[in-house]
Amino acid sequence: MSRLRVSVNSGKCQAYGRCTAIAPAVFTPGPDGKATVLQPDAAPDEEVVKAARSCPYRAITVTVDATNEQVFPPLPKSQPPK
Repeated sequence: MSRLRVSVNSGKCQAYGRCTAIAPAVFTPGPDGKATVLQPDAAPDEEVVKAARSCPYRAITVTVDATNEQVFPPLPKSQPPK
């Protein structure tokens, strides 16, 4: 992958801390205990995606910066018209 854009939806985040345990260089708890992004490129891409996948509320979105492709959560595939 190339450079990633990472965001946390604070409305969805329930402060479980899984992402901060998996990728502590990327995520940190904010004053309210909810995850915030420190530096999206501070860990390997695979680790960032693993941290995002660990969130039970899917509060973390990971996008490839160059192509704007959303890596996680996956977008639903378009269904062909019937």
